[in-house]
Amino acid sequence: MQFDATRSTPAGYWRFAAEYFLAAEAVHKVSPRLMAPSLQLYGQSLELALKAFLLKRGVTLANVETLRHRLSEILELSRTRKLGTQVKLKPRDVALINLLGESYAAHRFRYIVTGSSRLPEVRYIAPICERVVAGLELYCTGYLWGIQRRGA
Repeated sequence: MQFDATRSTPAGYWRFAAEYFLAAEAVHKVSPRLMAPSLQLYGQSLELALKAFLLKRGVTLANVETLRHRLSEILELSRTRKLGTQVKLKPRDVALINLLGESYAAHRFRYIVTGSSRLPEVRYIAPICERVVAGLELYCTGYLWGIQRRGA
């Protein structure tokens, strides 16, 4: 897929991140047993929100896209680019995102892989994702539309 830097903006990436967050919330609300789809959507939301942040920080679209779906690397680069000025993450939050990233980057939420794997619980990932998406809203878009957890 070819990306156009004039059309792929931090605000656009953030908007998609917010939509994936809301989709994850809806899926989880309908059936908490749908763990893999929920974690996939939360992972997608985190990936796009952090990529929006990186774009806003001046990382080129080409460089952002080379990160693909490697959530742990995206998070690490975001932290070196001062993510903490917009969103405060505790060490536990970082560990949970990295744990999610192990399965997310390997597409384990989309394809069947036999054997055991360690996964974070949705109840822990959901509020971290909400904090990241909501915390980057004004910075990445210039506006506050108000992403809030539904039912919270």
